Amino acid sequence: MTSKRYTNIKEVSEYTSLPVKSLYELAGLGKIPSIKIGRRVLFDLQDIDKMMESMKRTCNKEEEIANKILGGIHGN
Repeated sequence: MTSKRYTNIKEVSEYTSLPVKSLYELAGLGKIPSIKIGRRVLFDLQDIDKMMESMKRTCNKEEEIANKILGGIHGN
């Protein structure tokens, strides 16, 4: 599937592990660019990758410290 650039919503769901319903909501809100041709709606996987990247949470210092502490506890 990764060799294709344009995919339907079911393929995007598999690609992102997001439910189809959530993807329809995001597309309806304009948070995911889509291409509508007649009744078909296609998604550009490059746009999906950008959207997923923009949704990443950054790790702040407190989280890093907590993860190091917890990692040390679980590593024993």
